Amino acid sequence: MDLAELSSGLYAFPQTIVHEGTEYTYHPAAAETPRGLALLDVGHPNAVEQVESHLENRGYGWDDVSAVVVTHQDNDHAGGLAQIADRIDAPVYAHERAAPHVDGREPLLDYDAERYPPVDVEIVDGVRFRTGAGPMEVVFTPGHAPGHVSLYFPDADLLVAADALAAPDGELVLPKVADEDDARDSVARLADLDFERTLCYHGGLVEAGTDRVRELAESLR
Repeated sequence: MDLAELSSGLYAFPQTIVHEGTEYTYHPAAAETPRGLALLDVGHPNAVEQVESHLENRGYGWDDVSAVVVTHQDNDHAGGLAQIADRIDAPVYAHERAAPHVDGREPLLDYDAERYPPVDVEIVDGVRFRTGAGPMEVVFTPGHAPGHVSLYFPDADLLVAADALAAPDGELVLPKVADEDDARDSVARLADLDFERTLCYHGGLVEAGTDRVRELAESLR
C-alpha cells in the first residue's frame, strides 16, 4: 500500500500552501463509492490544481467526483469549493448546523457568502455512506467550529478527524476550539468509537486512536 492509500479505496489528498513565507500542509481525503469518488474536504482555494493532480494520480478526473463532504466552513477546508463546484456535477454535503455557514446564509467571515456555493444535502450525526473502505459514518463533533463533523471508517480502524483533533508534532492532541463545552462532548463521543489510526487535517496520519482519545477525554473532565 502506498503512503497516500489509507485503506482500500480510501486516500489521503495532502496539499501544501505557502502563505506569507510560511509553508502549511493540510490533509483532505477521498473515498471511492459505488457512484464515484467522494472528496472529503477540498482544501485551500489556491490548491485546486493539487486536488486535480491527486485525482489524476488515482486514474480519476473531475467527471468522476460523485460527492463533496465538507466537514466545516473554514477556508483551509472549504475555500476551494466554489472553484471545484464549477468543475464537477456532484452534490455538496455538510452538517445541518454547518450548512448555513458553508453556503453563506450565516457567514462567519465577511467573504463567506461570495466564496461558497450552496449546500445540496444537509446531513446529521450517524448518517452513513457506502465506500470502498466500508461504511463512512458522520460523527457530529462541534467545538472547533459549529456543525463540524468527523468521518469514521470502522472497517478500516480509522477516524478522519478533520479539526476535532490535531497532530502537529506527530502526537494526537486537542485543537484550538471555539466552544469548550462542545469540544468536551465531541472528544467524549470520539472516545466511544473503536479505531487505531487518525487522519488529522493538521498533522496527517498518526498511529493513535481510541486509547489516546480516551486520555484526552479524561483530561477534559
